[in-house]
Amino acid sequence: PRGGHGVTVFEAQTHPGGMTRGGIPEYRLPFAAIDRDIDVIRSMGVEIRCNIRVGRDLALDELRRDYDAVLLALGLHQGRATRIPGSDHRDVRKAVDLLRLATAGEDFGVPRQAVVIGGGNVAMDIARTLARLQRRSYGQVQVTVTALEDLDHFLADPEEIREAGEEGIQILAARGPQEVLISDARVIGLRTWRVKGIFDEQGRFAPSFDASDECCHPADMVVEAIGQMADTSLLGDDLTERLAWERGRLQTDAGGRTSEHWLWATGDMVRGPDVVTAVADGHRVATDIHSALREREIGR
Repeated sequence: PRGGHGVTVFEAQTHPGGMTRGGIPEYRLPFAAIDRDIDVIRSMGVEIRCNIRVGRDLALDELRRDYDAVLLALGLHQGRATRIPGSDHRDVRKAVDLLRLATAGEDFGVPRQAVVIGGGNVAMDIARTLARLQRRSYGQVQVTVTALEDLDHFLADPEEIREAGEEGIQILAARGPQEVLISDARVIGLRTWRVKGIFDEQGRFAPSFDASDECCHPADMVVEAIGQMADTSLLGDDLTERLAWERGRLQTDAGGRTSEHWLWATGDMVRGPDVVTAVADGHRVATDIHSALREREIGR
């Protein structure tokens, strides 16, 4: 709007904010702070239309036809799967899904015992969220976090690991998930082996395990927190094929423009999960779109 352009944001969820609202616990990023920023954005003239999922309620081709530029800022709303035996059970959940439900205050069935697979910040987020819900529901915390990495190489920030421990969460390093244990159609735990190595001699991801060092971690829910990806189904097969990708990330130029002249992209789906970087990139891409539209006007 500052550059004289009309701007419309299409949001699939009930409230705006994307991953900042649905993927980060409120104790880390208060909703009131998000709402203040959104109010400022709306006051500048940005129209935010919620409960509209592009690809279902509105086709991407319609946006290309009706708008001078389209910016994708999809976030990483889908969790990656371990694909170990038993992981297709209904009580094996994705961390990002549970965080979204917890944020919305929806009841997803708080487990009495939970095992979280993963050693990043999202793993700590869901572990701490479950711990607080358990304390409120049952008066005690029974959450275990297992990760491939040893503690010195955990992907989570050191303060997140420390604070998770302070909340009564058991953190087990160098444990590789092998099987979700099921009895009488119910999840009863997770089997892990000790990790001997994570990468092969060429530096490729290829975990190796010591099967003689086995542990079974009791749980009635297993949570996968091993990474996230964007839901790019709205792009369709043809456009997905034309765009440039690298390891699941959409490739853009320095200004955020994709290989399609009308389409820009920014945020987690381009650079990975980082709120500060996403906000900075939003400013950078907005400047590039403004310049492109000005050049288009001058050329007419």
